[in-house]
Amino acid sequence: MDNIKETDRILIQQLLQAREMRLQQKLGMVNGGYHLVSLQLNIPGLPKSNEVLLRFIQRVDEAFQLFFKSRNVLSSWTEKHSLSDLAGDAVMYLFKKAAISPVELKQLTEAFESHFALGRIVDLDVLSADGQPISSGKAKKCFVCSEAAEVCRKTNRHSIEQVRDAMLSAIEKDLKLVEANRVITKVSAYAVNALLLEVSLSPKPGLVCRNSSGAHSDMDFITFLNSVAVLSPVFLEIGQLASNTVSGDVSKALPQIREIGLRMEKEMTLATQGVNTHKGAIFLLAISCFSAVHVILNTGQYKAGAFASVLQQLTNGMVQRELCVVNEAMDLSHGQKCFLRYGLQGAGARGEAEQGLPTVLHEALPYLNRVRKDCLYGMSDKALQSILIPVLLKIMTVNNDTNVLYRHNQQVLGLVKQKAAEALCAWEIGREEEYLKLVEWCNKEKISSGGSADLLALTIMIHFVQTEFS
Repeated sequence: MDNIKETDRILIQQLLQAREMRLQQKLGMVNGGYHLVSLQLNIPGLPKSNEVLLRFIQRVDEAFQLFFKSRNVLSSWTEKHSLSDLAGDAVMYLFKKAAISPVELKQLTEAFESHFALGRIVDLDVLSADGQPISSGKAKKCFVCSEAAEVCRKTNRHSIEQVRDAMLSAIEKDLKLVEANRVITKVSAYAVNALLLEVSLSPKPGLVCRNSSGAHSDMDFITFLNSVAVLSPVFLEIGQLASNTVSGDVSKALPQIREIGLRMEKEMTLATQGVNTHKGAIFLLAISCFSAVHVILNTGQYKAGAFASVLQQLTNGMVQRELCVVNEAMDLSHGQKCFLRYGLQGAGARGEAEQGLPTVLHEALPYLNRVRKDCLYGMSDKALQSILIPVLLKIMTVNNDTNVLYRHNQQVLGLVKQKAAEALCAWEIGREEEYLKLVEWCNKEKISSGGSADLLALTIMIHFVQTEFS
């Protein structure tokens, strides 16, 4: 017991020495020419730094920078230093004394502590250029009971362990929420970006693009842009649903996803004056956004096997429930009519999803990864065309596109696959003529591989996700 007490005594002595050294370091930084703001965490007990606390102070640092710059556009810090020692992690901001007064700095730091959700854990101290601390004189509240912290400390109302545990629990919850929001925002943005890149790819065989309406007479490039614009915010809701279902049974989430998807379809038809631009893409991207967010938040990264597994749990039995029971007497959708005519070959997006997206995960995405090792971000328009056109052709060679089947027949689908394979082989050796012939043929014969276009968008989205989160 005496040995433990001696160890505690040594740690306390070392902590006091570290604090004194930090104070001297601050005084050396100001040196008469700068005011200093120091960002630290006000957490009792030891250790003062670990992986979680370091991540949290980095989050606070980022939040404080945004807060300060948005409220003081005429001045900013000239230097910023991060340090870590026995006294904990800290960030130091140096301001030229002619740019802003220490009183103004104190007012801004106090405003931030009130604004920030866990501001009571944060200490933003101001040291003037002449080495004097600037105090507001306001008493801080206790983190546990919201009474005056000084009173709780003097009366030992809460143990150090109780206060520390409450703070660490709040920090971990905050970091999880921040990470969840980051994942949701990224994945939903990738879905929107994928739709934009798909429609921007030009020329395409029978499909709407920047320079042509392809095989269509009721839609064009602007129709698609209008559709993407109204769909874009709703992908965030899909991600939030996945975040709320992280520890739940994902197989029960499909009705909720569909409810959001139906609203997306309604918004689409309003924006396009009744034209179906993205119905298939909405379904595929919605369940894929959900699955991607679910996997990343559960495992910390994107894993293709886990992603496919979640998709299959979501859609298990869908073909049997929604396609195998249909008959001619029913009011059928295009997809159901296609299945009635062609069986499993006409299962479309439902069949692709229930199998775990084999066309995307086993054909298109590996092909894209071979021809482009790095992320598609940062590529020029021309370079993107050279990468994505062969990916589209790869999809068209294997996809039983229900758009083609419904509007034409199996023979035409076979011709599309054959011509796409020939165009792909020619493209890979630098001959683009076969592809342009395919474009001309599809446009002339009014053949639109809309299902393949949806799968291309999905491939692009998953490429972004795996690049960011693998």
